[in-house]
Amino acid sequence: MRSDSRAAQVVALAAEQGGVVTSRQARAVTSVSVQQLKRMVDSGVLERLHHGLYRLARMPEDVHLDERVAWLALDPDAVVWERLDQPVPTGVLSYRTAAGLHGLGDLDADVVELTAIRRIRLSLPAVVVHRGVLSREDWQLVDGLPVTTPARTIADLAAAGTDAGHLALVVRDALTRGLVTVEEVVAVLSPYAFEYGHRALDGQGFLEVLIAQAGVPATTLAVADLVRKNTTTAAGATAATAVAADAAQLGVAALMKAVTESPQARDALMRSLAALGQSTDTDTGTQATAPPARQPADRTSTTGSDQPARSARSAKTADR
Repeated sequence: MRSDSRAAQVVALAAEQGGVVTSRQARAVTSVSVQQLKRMVDSGVLERLHHGLYRLARMPEDVHLDERVAWLALDPDAVVWERLDQPVPTGVLSYRTAAGLHGLGDLDADVVELTAIRRIRLSLPAVVVHRGVLSREDWQLVDGLPVTTPARTIADLAAAGTDAGHLALVVRDALTRGLVTVEEVVAVLSPYAFEYGHRALDGQGFLEVLIAQAGVPATTLAVADLVRKNTTTAAGATAATAVAADAAQLGVAALMKAVTESPQARDALMRSLAALGQSTDTDTGTQATAPPARQPADRTSTTGSDQPARSARSAKTADR
């Protein structure tokens, strides 16, 4: 009876961790023996994935199983909920793996990549552990897994020398989906601008070239940024003033081009105009008037889009 009870506890523990459990976790939490774990494998309750790593049998297919197993293996003694309560849960999924989990770009993910705060070597096949500095602001949960944020992921990929074409698609997806702001991307790209053939610390120029490579109209991003600023600005006249000031930077022709090419941009413009209209209706003094639109200046990067990017270093380097 005691053996059955412990087996049930192992099953419950694995279920709480996405269907995966380590032998060390099972022994620490349920006091199950190695022999009992083996019997659970023989009876078809557990499936052995690797030394010390098990998965519940008859579980629905987990498309993130490899990532889940690799992350558990970083710290096989601690249970998932204890690790996720920490500012940094030993390490997090990062680089190309993080881009894939966020749905950014089309990078090949033939290995699982993680970043750990200390040197860790795993015997798991097709797993690369980078060593790096992490803070609570650098990661978030994606499908129950700790993953570097889109901004940190872009920074890691640039640091690893990811070719500009693939990096451009990652940046494009992050910006157009509103996962990062232009300012955030400029900040994380600036340290690597020179290595990609741009002026030192010229994150803005670097970003402009990437956006051109990705084929995203700058006006689309401008309208998307306008909406993000509008939603984070105080309500009422303050918000309307900020919208009007930003809208003044966009020419009428540029706005029309943006809303024609992008439904998101069209929705953004309509919400912004609605905010301006509300401000006008509530103004009991003089009627609010938006400043006249002006044609945007030519912001072609002085470096040009044909600057040679640096040769890509291997993203599989174990330690940055």
